[in-house]
Amino acid sequence: MSLVTERARISREEEHAYRRRLAVMCRMVGLQGSIGMFGHISLRIPNSDVVLITPGAGADKTMVRPDQLFVYDIDGNVLEHPTGDKPLTVPAEFRIHTQVHKDRPEMMAVAHLHSVYSTLLGVVNRPILPVFNQGFMFGDGVPTWDNPSLVLHDAQAIELSKTLGDKLACQMRGHGSVVVGETAENCFMNCTGIEDTARMQIMAEPFGGAAPFAPEYIQRAIQSRGTLNVAKVVWQYWEQKVDAQGVPY
Repeated sequence: MSLVTERARISREEEHAYRRRLAVMCRMVGLQGSIGMFGHISLRIPNSDVVLITPGAGADKTMVRPDQLFVYDIDGNVLEHPTGDKPLTVPAEFRIHTQVHKDRPEMMAVAHLHSVYSTLLGVVNRPILPVFNQGFMFGDGVPTWDNPSLVLHDAQAIELSKTLGDKLACQMRGHGSVVVGETAENCFMNCTGIEDTARMQIMAEPFGGAAPFAPEYIQRAIQSRGTLNVAKVVWQYWEQKVDAQGVPY
C-alpha cells in the first residue's frame, strides 16, 4: 500500500487513475501553450486531504508522467517527492494550490497558468470579459490580484485565494492566472475558455473593442452547456491530441 492509497483510502488502481488524469490535463494545457515553463496544475483526491501537483520549472509540461507528480497534504506538507530518471523541481508556488483547495473544497482542480493573452490583459489592467461563447463561465467576473510576485509565503497564498473568492478564475496581474474547476474536466474547460475569450478581446481592439454578452445570455449559455456536458467534449477533443503525440506514460 502506498502513502497515497493509505491516506486517501483508495485503491492502487484509483490512485493511478487520478495520477494519469492530472498528467493528461497537464499535457493538454501544455499543448495549448497556456502553462508555460513555470506553471503547474493540481488535483485533490476527493474526500481526502491529498493533493497531487505537477512538477515546477524545468519539466516539459507536454510530457509529464503519472509518476512525476508531487504529493502534498492540504496544509502544504510534502508527502511524496517523485524520483526517477531526471531530478524534478518542486513547484515553488505550491501554496497557491494547497490554499485554494483548503478554501474551496468543492473545487477538485486548480491550475496556475502563464497563458499569453489572459496575462496580457492583466498587464494592461483590463478585465477579462465573456465576449466569446467559450468564455461564458466568466460572466460573474474575473477579479485581479494586483501583485506580480511569486507566491512563496502563506500570507500571499491567503491573499490570492481571498481575491479569487467564489469565482472560477483570478488574474495575477503581470504574472498569470489561477483557474479552478469542480472536476479536472471543468477546470480544463475553464483554462481553455479564459484564454480564448482573452484572445478574442485583444483581436477585437483594432475594430473598436469587443462587446461583452448580456447577463441573460450568459445565464442561458451556462444552463444549456450544462446539459450538453461541454467540458467532457472539450476534454476528449484535446486528449486525442495528447494521445497522437505518442509520448509514453
